[in-house]
Amino acid sequence: MTKALATALLMLLLALTGCSVSGDPESADRAAPSVDQREPSTTDESEEEKPLEAVVGLPPATTKSTTRLGGGDATADAAAVASVVFPSTSDATRPPAVVLVDAGNWQAGVAASVLMSSPLGAPLLLSDGDELPPVTEEALGRLDPKGGDQLEKAEVIAVGDGVPKPEDRKVEAIGGRDPYELAAAIDQTYSAIRGEPSGNVIVTTGERAAFAMPAAAWAARNGDSVLFTKRDELPEATRKAVREHERPDIFILGPESVVGAGVEKELAKLGAVERISADNPVDNAIEFARFQSEDFGWGITAPGQNFTVASAGRPLDAAASAALATKGTFAPLLLTDSAATLPKALEGYLLDVQPGYDANPNQSVFNRAYILGDASAVSLAAQGRLDEITELVPVEIEGEAGGRRPGTDDPGRGAPGPDDPGGGSGRGGADGAGGPPDADAPRGSGSGGAPGADAPGGGANRPNGGGAPGRPGGGGGPP
Repeated sequence: MTKALATALLMLLLALTGCSVSGDPESADRAAPSVDQREPSTTDESEEEKPLEAVVGLPPATTKSTTRLGGGDATADAAAVASVVFPSTSDATRPPAVVLVDAGNWQAGVAASVLMSSPLGAPLLLSDGDELPPVTEEALGRLDPKGGDQLEKAEVIAVGDGVPKPEDRKVEAIGGRDPYELAAAIDQTYSAIRGEPSGNVIVTTGERAAFAMPAAAWAARNGDSVLFTKRDELPEATRKAVREHERPDIFILGPESVVGAGVEKELAKLGAVERISADNPVDNAIEFARFQSEDFGWGITAPGQNFTVASAGRPLDAAASAALATKGTFAPLLLTDSAATLPKALEGYLLDVQPGYDANPNQSVFNRAYILGDASAVSLAAQGRLDEITELVPVEIEGEAGGRRPGTDDPGRGAPGPDDPGGGSGRGGADGAGGPPDADAPRGSGSGGAPGADAPGGGANRPNGGGAPGRPGGGGGPP
């Protein structure tokens, strides 16, 4: 009985495993279930042969502190930025209009960036002469501008001669015989849209693109028109346009090598003049990001910020950057002159405003960098370094002497005294721990108290203060 039971169990086991007792190999093959019958595969056979990078999308376009937008040229960059800022998933997320600029006309791109400002809010896309590149045509269709309350509900604003005018869209055209007249015409159009000329005017070079590029983001951010000049001659179109602003505050962007002293003297007859400059485009953009005079300028010297980083060799990326300077992002445009590595000046500036925390990271501010273009503009190695120096980092507090950045010998500036508005550990807290929000407390660089909704030190990504010790300034503003 036991032997019979054992035999039966053996036969059952062999049957379940697909084996045959007949000794016939073919019968064993017939009895064995196929791989698909045992465990259906959900993996594409072609994917099994692909490297990991191809399957999961490595290297990523986004890291923890950076986002890369765009592609191989400024046309792709502009389409990517516009699509991110205006996802167009509903009427509320569609732009009222789209600005079309020729990819060969960087002056039009910089000057027309003011049309991204309130009350219009129109992102810029690029044409290829009188044709729409496929990426622009696709982006325009996806954005599907709805027509705003300005410019007789125009859906497309064609800036410059020869720019295409889509037949299926209501189009408003802005023209000019040269870059100076075109910028003046854009200024006049925008003044009509807002109901009055801006109180500030940017005058920059119409001959050296890299020095003029940072003006685009600020024009979109604040609605201050951009006009152009030659190095040693103030064009009549620019002179007339400045007069229309009735003695505005005039901010020259660029050194005397691109906007000469003689032009500055001529502008001084038309309004109060102040120059923002550095000897090269990278430093020039940094100086503009730091600068502030009353209601003009980014004034970014503390953590809690967004930044756009683009190649100085892609002038029309200035037009792409405009939308990232508005709509809750408010990022100034910074430049790199090397695809492979970050310039030392840019790296140093971002380290100056790198955020840090000493206790609770959730009560600190964060920085983020938006990179325009592919690796030919900003390499993956440079992106990795950007990610590293914009990351929120822990800091060690050494009593009242201030903090020390991990891995360095930088002891920090220490706790600020009552008359020191600069960076210390905490918003005036003597022990570096960060004090409570106080209207009279100096801004420090530790994890400070929560500012009010409109506090200038609050930052773009979190409402509370915080910055890495050892760097000037801090993120916590007064309520």
